[in-house]
Amino acid sequence: MRMVDTQILIHIEAGRRPLPSGGALASVAAKEFLLMYGPHAKRDRYYIPVTSGRHLPPPAAIVGTARERPVRAVATDRMLIDFNNEHPTLIEFGSFAVTNVINSQAGHLFDWGVATLEKGDQRLLRKRFRFLVSHSFRCFALEEEAVALGLDILARFLEEHSPKANFRNTVRDALILGTAAKHGIPLHTEDKLLAKLTAARFGARLHHEGEDLVIDFPRVSQPRRDPKRESKGYINRGWRVATNNARFPV
Repeated sequence: MRMVDTQILIHIEAGRRPLPSGGALASVAAKEFLLMYGPHAKRDRYYIPVTSGRHLPPPAAIVGTARERPVRAVATDRMLIDFNNEHPTLIEFGSFAVTNVINSQAGHLFDWGVATLEKGDQRLLRKRFRFLVSHSFRCFALEEEAVALGLDILARFLEEHSPKANFRNTVRDALILGTAAKHGIPLHTEDKLLAKLTAARFGARLHHEGEDLVIDFPRVSQPRRDPKRESKGYINRGWRVATNNARFPV
């Protein structure tokens, strides 16, 4: 199995990269590819409903439901990442929801989510969704351990480097890396700076395959301890993560 980040996935869809054997992606990369993120840090462009424990209409009924009852933020899972006033708080919506619709190939639920968008956007996103499921990409949700690993990477990165102009993009890059590290899956990327930092942090092998950089994470990935820098980890910076059970203002 090989995990790809968002830019590599875009290259694959455009035919500029070969399809990986056993393609995988983090839910954050899936959301970027499916254009779920919007300009607002606490609101997505559209939402996909969480199906576990909920009574949802059958696929045939969703055609009418989509317009009459659009999916709202309260219908999906969420995770809050608070940076202790160092950076804007982020809410990550729909990680488990998007993972579920991709892995179960539930196109009717995806269609329900995008039904409020412009027709051109709907066509583009349905095409991208079909690309993922037709090539059997497996999606991995953003679990708390993956977030912790991603924030560790982010904290170390920010000690020496500036984030991207849009801070949220740097956070998402780190969360994709954390997801790959959590599952011990090789990750294909073009981000040389983050790749080198992450490989050193986890003792992972870093090598080229064609135009891609590949981080070969060990099966059980844990950051290497550095006693001289341990006090600067994300937990000790006061960053915190809260999951779906609480209601957050949106």
